[in-house]
Amino acid sequence: MTASAERMVGHVGGQGKDPALQARGLAGALHGLPIPVWFGQVIKFLSVGVLNTLLDTALYFALTRWLGFSEMLVAAKAISYGVGIVNSFVWNKNWTFRSDSSTVKTFIPFVMVKLAGMAINTGAMHLCLNTLGLHEVTALVLATGCSLVWNFTVSKFIIFRK
Repeated sequence: MTASAERMVGHVGGQGKDPALQARGLAGALHGLPIPVWFGQVIKFLSVGVLNTLLDTALYFALTRWLGFSEMLVAAKAISYGVGIVNSFVWNKNWTFRSDSSTVKTFIPFVMVKLAGMAINTGAMHLCLNTLGLHEVTALVLATGCSLVWNFTVSKFIIFRK
């Protein structure tokens, strides 16, 4: 395999040279098939998203139930969501994309991308519900998919590019 091919494709089970190319958790299921770099990154990106959702939810409930924010629900949500953004930045920079880019130069653009993703998500939800007349769950899935594609693509190719 050429050097450029090795950069493009990692091998399951630790056979690829670049650890960023390996999707170790899929080793048993795919039996040594080559895995594109982006696929492993998508899996990691989705994992970070699940972690962020759990963190956001847990912090929101801690703030509103035990830490005095019971009358300030929106403020509690802003804090918990903000902590989720910081968590997302740290994990995606260091684990998903293994970026050596400067935190100082990438954090504000990362936050702006997340805010744009939120606008895409809510805009898509509005479009799906009010223009297309789709069912709420269908609209939610499509809106989430739109913002997921936006966030991953911009993070990979602009924010954390190598």
